[in-house]
Amino acid sequence: MAVEMSATRLLAPYFGTSLFVWTNVIGVIMVALALGYSLGGKMADRHPDKPQLYFFWIAVTGVWVLTIPFVAPFILPTLSSGFGNLEQSLRWGSLLAVMILMAFPMVLFGINVPFTVRLTADKIQNIGAVSGKVSTVSTVGSLLGTFLPALVLIPELGTTKTFVFIGLTLFLLAAFGLRNVFLMILGLLGCGLFWVVPPVYAADDLIAATESSYGYVFVTEDERGVRYLHIDNKIGVQSIYDPMSVLPPDSYYYGYFGLLPAMIENPQNVLILGHAAGSFTRIFNAYYPDLEVTGVELDPAVTEMAQEYMGLEEAKVNIVHADARQFLLNTDEKYDLILVDTYHGANIPAHLATEEFFGLCHEHLQPNGILALNAASTEGDFLDELSNSLAKPFDSVLSFPVPGSFNTLLAARDGDDFSSVATPNPLQEFLGTLGRSGMTILTYDSSSPVFHDEKLSEVDLKDEEMFMRLLSSF
Repeated sequence: MAVEMSATRLLAPYFGTSLFVWTNVIGVIMVALALGYSLGGKMADRHPDKPQLYFFWIAVTGVWVLTIPFVAPFILPTLSSGFGNLEQSLRWGSLLAVMILMAFPMVLFGINVPFTVRLTADKIQNIGAVSGKVSTVSTVGSLLGTFLPALVLIPELGTTKTFVFIGLTLFLLAAFGLRNVFLMILGLLGCGLFWVVPPVYAADDLIAATESSYGYVFVTEDERGVRYLHIDNKIGVQSIYDPMSVLPPDSYYYGYFGLLPAMIENPQNVLILGHAAGSFTRIFNAYYPDLEVTGVELDPAVTEMAQEYMGLEEAKVNIVHADARQFLLNTDEKYDLILVDTYHGANIPAHLATEEFFGLCHEHLQPNGILALNAASTEGDFLDELSNSLAKPFDSVLSFPVPGSFNTLLAARDGDDFSSVATPNPLQEFLGTLGRSGMTILTYDSSSPVFHDEKLSEVDLKDEEMFMRLLSSF
């Protein structure tokens, strides 16, 4: 379990953490374990009195796991770019990556399970009790392997050092079982690998990276000095920081969201769900200085990275670290404007895309308020169902495909007036583009489907389908 949990984090910067990646990781590991169980049972019956063989396989497993972070930087970049397009890279590149890096040690893990039962059962009469004890210990180990990496090792050590920790633990366990002093000393010397292990992801434009329980957070910088915040992979940009301007290029959607306060008469406060590094906050601080901004961000590591590298330290904002929906369920505050931009990488959390969630947002809006969200799609079933889900608790929804991008601005309110009251001059160009482009007003269609809490998997599947179509164009 520890290797499985760490594997997804190792693959994330190259392939993301989509449903396809998780499916490949889990599927390959299950097949490898099944093969190992079969081989281990036969091997244990053939060599019932050779614990040395048992510990030998543990040592080999430890060495293999130990080498994973050192060989991954040579394998993963090739597989992530070695196919016809990004869709094929995600599907087949991640599958090959898991097979190459993880299949063999998982077979060895599987071999050890029946071997353990055979070595600890001294007579046939107690085989059931021994099997039960082994299963119990195995389950306890799986729990530790699940919680320890996610909550302690990866946040504190990082993904690559977690592999080193797991590999050395297995190797030292085997050395102890073999009573081999030389191997014990070799394992202890191996602790020096903690200081030479490569990072999870390396690129010329990478300037900072950190890991948390929620993801791999990193910042890149282009030749103009503009910085980009990413979570898990470079496919999605969570925030942009240009030291010379609060407005990003037109192809990004942030500037268009800056028009929304001007559509509300005398706005007092705004809630940003998915605050990230504060691209919206910088715009609001600059052009609506009296607007009180509250930002909800799930991951404190994102905020810390943004404060150090993305100019957030200078922003005027109250930041709360919580899940967006959990925050709304535990506050009585009402807002003039609520923005939802909660994408993790390139995928939206399913529980933040349902009619129930949008209804909850509606309850926290002032009578003339607006709820707006970014949809990483310009057409297709996902966008249609998301738009209809948003429209259900509101009178009307403005839909605007952002020119030069794969994003759509969706804004909902009671009534159908989305005209601007007083747009700041620097945002007039965005307002002109909004008026000239394909802006449409939608209403709820009772004959069309919506996303529901009780069927969150449908959100994930439609989102993945949309995402794969997007990748196939690259």
